[in-house]
Amino acid sequence: MHQFTDGGLADVWLANGYVERDTPYGRAVSFQNLDELIIAVCTALVAKPSKLTGAEFRYIRSALQLSQKSLGNLVGYSEQAVAKWEKSGKVPKAVDAVLRMLFNSAHGQAEAGT
Repeated sequence: MHQFTDGGLADVWLANGYVERDTPYGRAVSFQNLDELIIAVCTALVAKPSKLTGAEFRYIRSALQLSQKSLGNLVGYSEQAVAKWEKSGKVPKAVDAVLRMLFNSAHGQAEAGT
C-alpha cells in the first residue's frame, strides 16, 4: 500500500496502479495513469457524505484547473475567501455542493443521490 499525499491529502491509500523502486536518491514512486488516478480520487471525495476538508476542497478545485479567484468569481466570493476555506477547512455548505456539482458536470457523472 502506498499513501498518496498529492495536494496535501492525508487519507488516500493506493493498493495498485503504482510502482516503487530504489534509486541512488532514495525510494521513487511512479504512477501508471496519473490523470485517471486524480479523477478516481476526486470521484471518491465528491461521493463522500460528509463535508469536504480544506485539503480535499483544494484538491478538487485544482483538478478542475480552477484558480482560487476563478472559483470565487463563480460562487460570488473573493479569492481570499476561497484561500481561507482551504486553510481552515470551513467551507460553506452551499459552496461544497457547488464544487461537487462542477466536478460531476465536468466528468459526466450523475449527482449523488439521484
